[in-house]
Amino acid sequence: MRKIIEINDFDSEYSHVEYIAADNIVLLTWKKFCSKNNYRNPTTFAVDLLNRYPGSNFVVDARNGFEDEKEDVTWGFSVLLPAMSKTDCKIVVFIVNEINELKSEMDMWTKEFKKYFIVKQVTNYATAVKFISEQ
Repeated sequence: MRKIIEINDFDSEYSHVEYIAADNIVLLTWKKFCSKNNYRNPTTFAVDLLNRYPGSNFVVDARNGFEDEKEDVTWGFSVLLPAMSKTDCKIVVFIVNEINELKSEMDMWTKEFKKYFIVKQVTNYATAVKFISEQ
């Protein structure tokens, strides 16, 4: 009998995705600019984790974020968000810098995510966890 090993994190030079069991959160941390598969693979992996861990919520650490390529935004709106909406995730929190040079980018994503989820922008992980626990 073969043992199935579940992989609960994804790491690349562009991003890190992990399931944090103590908080029941799937955390996606952007490290630097990426596009196409380097952008889509970690986000798709995050959706897989949301499916595997019922009741989990999604936190995106965008403090090292970037302006997304137009084709990745289109993919995100048409493929990623509908897939996420089929999970039982209810809350999405974006961690952003206090002085956010990507404000319009983050506001665009927040507006789109709000079609499916409760969404909040915060400045650190502890505040994200607190917000989720209060919902």
